[in-house]
Amino acid sequence: MPLFRFLLLDRYLVTEVLRPFAATTLVFVLLFGGYSSAKILADAVGGLLPMDVVWQLIGFRVVIALEVLLPIALYLGVVLGLGRLHSDSEMVALSACGYGEGRVAWTMFRLALPVAAAVAGLSLEFRPWAYRQSYAIENRAKTQFDVNKLEARRFHAGEDYVVFAEKIDRLEKRLFEVFFSQEWANHKTQVIYARSMVQSELPEQDGRLLLGFEDGYAYELDLKGSSDVALKFKQLTLVLDGTVEPPGYRSKAAATSALWRSQDPKDIAELQWRLSRPGSPLLLALLAVPLSRTAPRAGRYGKTILAVIVFAVYYNLAGLAKTWVKEGVVGAVPGVFWPEVLLLGLIGVWYFPLVVFWFKERRRTG
Repeated sequence: MPLFRFLLLDRYLVTEVLRPFAATTLVFVLLFGGYSSAKILADAVGGLLPMDVVWQLIGFRVVIALEVLLPIALYLGVVLGLGRLHSDSEMVALSACGYGEGRVAWTMFRLALPVAAAVAGLSLEFRPWAYRQSYAIENRAKTQFDVNKLEARRFHAGEDYVVFAEKIDRLEKRLFEVFFSQEWANHKTQVIYARSMVQSELPEQDGRLLLGFEDGYAYELDLKGSSDVALKFKQLTLVLDGTVEPPGYRSKAAATSALWRSQDPKDIAELQWRLSRPGSPLLLALLAVPLSRTAPRAGRYGKTILAVIVFAVYYNLAGLAKTWVKEGVVGAVPGVFWPEVLLLGLIGVWYFPLVVFWFKERRRTG
């Protein structure tokens, strides 16, 4: 009967924590999604990104952030859920039934296990995949010329060209009063001003584009000499290479298996960051239990501010540790793990009296 009673109380505590955990996760996802969309939408308005990829990029950014959002949401969920039980004197009643803080901590630890598993999958697999997808989309959007990405009376800068148009006819893919500048590999710059320009693809569909300029001037500027050329034209056709080069190597997008074989500090920092993330839900859940203690009728949110400050210090230390490893200030040992060690030490200080009391009770009743 006591075991069955404890199982019911376990379920009750988990339910009380899952409600604020789910609500906090939703709020964080919406806030982070809104924050991420600000810059992405600014790039879209400026012509750097087409609108059809904006939501994809926002989704990938949210996936990347979930490895941090889920642990802090669980952490605050425990603080808020158990804080309500303390405030309403329910924790006193649970303790009188033999359901002490040790059992509460054990229940929260078990609740954190599936969250830790989810964070492990996000950090080790989905994080690099989302970065690869984001980099590929941004690279393709910035290297491919497309009239539909442009806005009238705004400068649009690609990888090696700049374009400006007074008016745009999107149906015909035609620009009016066009300024176009392109950097060439032989230290020359081509500048074109034309009354209009129309975009079309070559028949072989090899990714190259035909830019047909009408009634204008073309200048070829030699940046290393004086062999400049000026040309007035009625019709001028420019072939623009639309081939998308794959993005270069980046640690954040590298597969976890590839990072194991690298000795580069940036790769080591990225690998250790991914390995450290699954432990944060477990440690934060244990830390949240003592932080949720409040006096009866003292207000269920009394420790929330303190909990947020503690997490902010921990997360900033974790970011600092990663930066130090990346820049070679700190080696692979202790690497990025020392904030987790400090957090574990803080948890040990809080739980040490509880462990001593448990051992004494075992010896007394044993």
